[in-house]
Amino acid sequence: MTPILEVNQLSKNFGGLKAVSGLSFNVGADEVVGLIGPNGAGKSTAFNLISGSIRPSSGTVRLHGRDITGLPPSRVVRHGLARTFQSTAVYPSATVAENIHRGALSTLPGSIWTHMASTAERRAALARIGKEVDEILELTGLGPYRDVLAGGLAYGHQKKLGVAIGIATRPTLLLLDEPAAGLNGEECAEFGRLLRRLQQQRGMSLLLVEHHMALVMELCQRIVVLVQGQKVAEGTPAAIRQDPAVIEAYLGAPDYAHA
Repeated sequence: MTPILEVNQLSKNFGGLKAVSGLSFNVGADEVVGLIGPNGAGKSTAFNLISGSIRPSSGTVRLHGRDITGLPPSRVVRHGLARTFQSTAVYPSATVAENIHRGALSTLPGSIWTHMASTAERRAALARIGKEVDEILELTGLGPYRDVLAGGLAYGHQKKLGVAIGIATRPTLLLLDEPAAGLNGEECAEFGRLLRRLQQQRGMSLLLVEHHMALVMELCQRIVVLVQGQKVAEGTPAAIRQDPAVIEAYLGAPDYAHA
């Protein structure tokens, strides 16, 4: 079976700096894959390359067998890939429901008003999106905050909202850039349960960059390890825990408790 995501020999140079070098890995259907490594390993650059935020120096990215290398994020989203960010990327002056609604609108091939021939079509599309928003609010536990301005949410709920906006685009693959950053241990565990529930109920794959190793080891079926822009290991959580190269380069680091 063809993987959902195929990253092949992906590289990015910034002048003389090789931020990512020859990175190759796949993500399968209904799979959760972690991308880990020390600070400066090239994880966020890899995410930017995959999601279309920056163009690679070489290599390819394929989604469902289609070459999406270098496509802008707006087009990548329509092919089924969505991404969340390290910081909470929400519209602070819009309500929680409005934020999710905007995410859902991005699935349309353009302006709803110019691409739909009739008022009936528009009403049907808006009703469909409204139902989708309701479902996502329930799934993420954000229903009680439906009419709250996003900027007034607690940090943990803003992180949930970022994920809710991502899944509103109906992705088959969701990229999560440090989804648990800034959360305490209890919040991190709750967030992990939420991601697992969403992944299973929405039938999508997840690729996440994360420094909270407890979350990574619990959530991921496979882990890819980057060090200085290069893949040094790939395998199950059990195998990664025992890999000497990973222990030396990352897991044995002094900040492992946080990592």
